[in-house]
Amino acid sequence: MNIIAHTMEYQGEKIQSELHLINYKQEDYIEYKRIYEECFFDMRTALELYPFNCCDNNETLIEKASNIFIMSIDGKLIGSVAIYGNEIDDLIVAKEYQNKGYGKKLLLFAIAKMQLTNMTPILLHVADWNQNAINLYLNNGFSIIKTETVN
Repeated sequence: MNIIAHTMEYQGEKIQSELHLINYKQEDYIEYKRIYEECFFDMRTALELYPFNCCDNNETLIEKASNIFIMSIDGKLIGSVAIYGNEIDDLIVAKEYQNKGYGKKLLLFAIAKMQLTNMTPILLHVADWNQNAINLYLNNGFSIIKTETVN
């Protein structure tokens, strides 16, 4: 199956974020894995990407921990965003917290953090299938700069 994927670049204003997120910790694994797989399952199934559940193991996530930022409410992990160089990746929000503005807060946190270190251009990649994510990005200063079909 062919997958249409977009590269998007942030072209908006300077952002300030009030969020104070913590880095991923080993004890986050079970809940992080649940949320990650829940967020990507429908897309991976629709696009026939195997395995449908694809979260990294805890050891790999620990190696990336300085790049993974966790959002919690009252000690409960509700979402996360990763920053690798100049790329935003793995923005996830637990299903029960979606459509409440948390994805936008995570996105703006990542942009602000990258702007503080002058990481440019700020990029992300998104499958065309994920129209909700595309709309979030378009409504928050991103533009599609490249579209490609991937096997």
